[in-house]
Amino acid sequence: MKMILRAVFLIVLFPSLAFGQTINECRDRQKLTEMAMEVRDRVSSGESEDSLLMWAGGIEAPGLQAAAYKAIEAYTFQYAPGSLSQVVTVMGYMCSKTYRP
Repeated sequence: MKMILRAVFLIVLFPSLAFGQTINECRDRQKLTEMAMEVRDRVSSGESEDSLLMWAGGIEAPGLQAAAYKAIEAYTFQYAPGSLSQVVTVMGYMCSKTYRP
């Protein structure tokens, strides 16, 4: 009986713990800002979009990967994005949305 309760506890609690950790990475504005600055700098130095997409594809955390793709989209789009803060806000939204469909 204890084993069954333990299994149920892990099945119910573990996803919520994992979810909490992943949402926290989306709230890390410093990390998102650093990612946005890196993309901005790489685009301004002439790095290709394909190269940036390969870089983003190598990011293991799904939320941060979505945020990186959004930053790439912002800085390779035909029109210049708003402020860095606006880009980071959208990145955070995309990151969180990845974990909350």
